[in-house]
Amino acid sequence: MGKTDTKAILGAEATDTTLEAQRVAAFAKFQPTYYFDAVKEMQIGGATWRVLATADIEDTEDSDFLGVVARWTSEAEILIPPVQRTEVLDEQPCGTTDELWLGEGIEEISRTHRTLHPKRLDKDKPLKEEVVVVRVCNDVLARFIPRTQSAADIPFYYPKVSEFAFGYLEPTTSSDGGADHAPWQLAVLVQELETGATVATKKHKGIWKDMVKKLYKWTATARLGYQKRQVHDVLVDHEAYIAKYQELKGKYADYWVKNWPEQTDPRKFVFEDIAIASWLICLWAQEPGKGSPSFVDLGCGNGLLVSLLAAEGFKGHGVDQCSRKVWSAFKPTVDLRVSTLEPFDYTADADWIIGNHADELVPWIPLIAAKSPKTKFVVIPCCPHDLSGKKMNFATVAGQSKYHAYVEHISRIMGTCGFVAEKEFLRIPSTKNVALVGRSRTGKADMGEVDQMIQDGKNAFVARVPDSVKNEIRLEKSRKRKLEASVE
Repeated sequence: MGKTDTKAILGAEATDTTLEAQRVAAFAKFQPTYYFDAVKEMQIGGATWRVLATADIEDTEDSDFLGVVARWTSEAEILIPPVQRTEVLDEQPCGTTDELWLGEGIEEISRTHRTLHPKRLDKDKPLKEEVVVVRVCNDVLARFIPRTQSAADIPFYYPKVSEFAFGYLEPTTSSDGGADHAPWQLAVLVQELETGATVATKKHKGIWKDMVKKLYKWTATARLGYQKRQVHDVLVDHEAYIAKYQELKGKYADYWVKNWPEQTDPRKFVFEDIAIASWLICLWAQEPGKGSPSFVDLGCGNGLLVSLLAAEGFKGHGVDQCSRKVWSAFKPTVDLRVSTLEPFDYTADADWIIGNHADELVPWIPLIAAKSPKTKFVVIPCCPHDLSGKKMNFATVAGQSKYHAYVEHISRIMGTCGFVAEKEFLRIPSTKNVALVGRSRTGKADMGEVDQMIQDGKNAFVARVPDSVKNEIRLEKSRKRKLEASVE
């Protein structure tokens, strides 16, 4: 049996926490059974299938399942991350000449031809596929059939099968011996080209586990009328971003993952900063005129984002309270500066200010930009801070998360400063993934209010104690305790 991490399905920028609570409650019942080691077979529609996973599901109807299948048919990239986009070629009239799928009680619901276009065009070819949805008595089966000349033509990301299927299956018996109150069952089924090939590795098993989890989550929550809350690719074209991300990933990811000198997880920070750099480059490509904009990254941390942008030809620098070990690994041309900023007196000498999880500097960045007529900015808020530099708790309304309240707070500051608050959900491995962009001015900045906010913030601001100083204080206290213990 598998266990469910319910925290993993909650995003920070949830706009309706009441709906999220209902969604989590529905998903908490997810208890899959996997058949990776012991072979289990099932007869459906005249064909024998190998069962890879099943999960009982309650309070759903076949229409919920069919809605999920319809969405995944037109957007395979939701289910298969290496797919960049889905091209639906046509929806054929229902009907088949396959004798296995002809017979009493078998009804074809839909038949769709599509092409899956991969992200890595240099390594994979587009794959033509047929999606056939059938009803067998009361069971519903969505069949995914690759149309290739041979097994060798199936790309690496696609299972090595003649077809695989998702099933919404009628209950047979319940604990009291009847089927009336027994839960329906979701199933992941395959027609293997080679016995055991679909579950030969840990990675293969992980892919199937992820599929059944997504199938359950989407089907179980369909009745709640849930709409995806994170709408990506609002400010930057999706295909342009993916192309740039793949380019930068190919250039830099492998080296930095292997040579990361910090104690932090390189897979998180390296890929996150590559994603942010890719997105920024695409955003800046929209700027009028020729030439690359200059930038300053306030609270730059490990400095990798600055290094990536510099390597791609952008002129700028990063500022942080203390240096990091990785700084010495960057090229000498990467401009990273150690400084404890006093944001109320800071003037940006760049076209763009970046505040990537810059904590107490985030609410100050719109104010700094407001005092510079040509400066634009991007902030990715993280932990809520006010202008004094202290962490703050926001009162929330029904259905609002604390993070969402903080994002709205920063958006209001942007409005006061005369900026249109544009919002994008970034494709990064972080739940704090909202980018707010200030590049368009409304002409309605309340400079009197801006000046007052700066003055009030200046009067209350207390700079954060650098981590290096905190560590030294802790070491000194430890030394004193040891000395006192030895005297006693």
